[in-house]
Amino acid sequence: MTERTQPDPAAPGSSDPEKVHTFELIDEVPGASRDGAGPDGDGPDGPDPADDGAPEPAEDPEAEPAPREPGRVAVALAGARSAAGRTARRGGAAVRRRLPTTRRGKVLLAGGTAAVVVLAVVGGVLVDAELRHRALLAAPGGVRSLAEKPTEQWSIELDNPISSTLVGMPGVLAVVGDSKVRGVDPATGEVRWTVDTSGSTTCGPLPVLGIGGPAASAVPADPLVCVTASGDGAQVVTTIDRDGAATTRELDADAMVLPAPGGGLIHLELSGGEHEQEPVVVDKVGTPHLPKGFVAPDLTVSVEDASTGTERWSAVVAAADPDVTTCLTYNSGEDDPDVPAPVLDVVGSVYGNVQHEVLRVDGCGIAAAFLLDGTRLDDPEDATDLPEEDTGEGSYASLPDGGWVGPDRAAEGTTPGEAAHLPDGRTVPLGGQALVPWATDGRDPGLLLVRAGVHTEARSTDERDAGEVLWSAPRLRATDLLARVAGTAVVVDELGPVRAVDLGTGAERWTLDPEVLGVEDLAWGVESMVFGAWTDGDTLLLPVSADPTGESSGLRLLAIDLRDGSLRWEIDQETPYTQLIAVDGYLAQITQQGVVGLG
Repeated sequence: MTERTQPDPAAPGSSDPEKVHTFELIDEVPGASRDGAGPDGDGPDGPDPADDGAPEPAEDPEAEPAPREPGRVAVALAGARSAAGRTARRGGAAVRRRLPTTRRGKVLLAGGTAAVVVLAVVGGVLVDAELRHRALLAAPGGVRSLAEKPTEQWSIELDNPISSTLVGMPGVLAVVGDSKVRGVDPATGEVRWTVDTSGSTTCGPLPVLGIGGPAASAVPADPLVCVTASGDGAQVVTTIDRDGAATTRELDADAMVLPAPGGGLIHLELSGGEHEQEPVVVDKVGTPHLPKGFVAPDLTVSVEDASTGTERWSAVVAAADPDVTTCLTYNSGEDDPDVPAPVLDVVGSVYGNVQHEVLRVDGCGIAAAFLLDGTRLDDPEDATDLPEEDTGEGSYASLPDGGWVGPDRAAEGTTPGEAAHLPDGRTVPLGGQALVPWATDGRDPGLLLVRAGVHTEARSTDERDAGEVLWSAPRLRATDLLARVAGTAVVVDELGPVRAVDLGTGAERWTLDPEVLGVEDLAWGVESMVFGAWTDGDTLLLPVSADPTGESSGLRLLAIDLRDGSLRWEIDQETPYTQLIAVDGYLAQITQQGVVGLG
């Protein structure tokens, strides 16, 4: 169904979009036709025996391009629908040979046919609803239902909950803490399996903690990779399948490693052997200086199979002339233990982080970004290519509908913005910074919202008009895209409010009263107090700080009706924010006592 929403210039706070964009509201997963037809018009298993053999019509050269290829779940459901369709058509062919010829028989047949048509339509609607529901649960931030205020469904006590973490696996909530990893049924809280560990254990890839950010990073860990460092300095990596089967492998004690998606283990290794801490010279004004003739070591980045150690890919990041601040750590001073003193520490400066399906590595003269298949995103010949996220030059992130965004090197100007690199290989210049949604309903609207200068615009990602500005909202200064659901975008405005706009036109739909968030006098800090976003397609859940001033701890769970921005329900919690996660559409949360399931 195509929906065109015209902007209302008289609407309060209207964003006055300059263009209207028509886009498809998908009623089923792209690529899965309603009768299960394959690309040639036949079923997925070849020509239908019930077909009459008529020649195929000539291809229309002006026809719209085929929809994007469906995911595995969509293909499975479309296959089931196709099988049912073939059975119905073959049965229909047999019935037509026995059509009644009497008036009374035709009347009875008409009544029966109407009933069958109604049942077929209802069945198709139910299948489409199931497809949309599955797409929602597989999407970033998708949950089952937020219509009613959730209550605690189950709980597991933890000895040290604040240091524990939650990691999502396919259908399993992994609770990491108390020297063990427990696989928990997210619906019931039943502990399905337990894997004992010892020492300090880090499992991942971890979801983003703290400030929300795009939820595209919350890809289920399959399998789960855990690195444990024991008190004697030994390191082991444990790989855990979703059924609890675990394999353990020893690592070098000084190896710099971190878990990666897809059962991978990231290794970071400096060239030149061992690197000890060294003192640095501090001048009279307190500025530290690197030793004369110092050359920063290169860094080898590799990803291996965590369970076997087989290398998947590796790359060398050449070090550039370093900024002294990237090479230092601070230890207690010899003269005054209370005053930290800088020391040269190239090992301690190495840092790797996986967010939004992008591996970012930094260190002393080191900066690089990779996709998880080893594709280098920055220019390896230009040590200054990798931008900082707060400079306005663009950053690297994966997109929930596939592909990734990064700096647009082909653009001209002092602030070139970003380009979207789509799954089909196309590159779309954005003319600004992409707003990657924190939560979606699993539908691809064929566009990206972009922060262009101080205003917001929509750029097409459809191959028919890729890169075209579909609409522009000069008075909307969006900084974060909290949700993209059913043709609505919920954004944080630079001037404070949370606003919802029509994805097709940019016209404002509603504005959330700042009092709901408790930021009447701190409107500029909205994005710094929202810790995530989840949606069931009708409601948006936002966990926010109970006290934006930071004088007291606590968390509030706010459920916003996506139709009009009204507050559906609210939960006040005394526990400070630790972690909230959705696994298979079920919400779980770390509290001061342990982990609880909400539903």
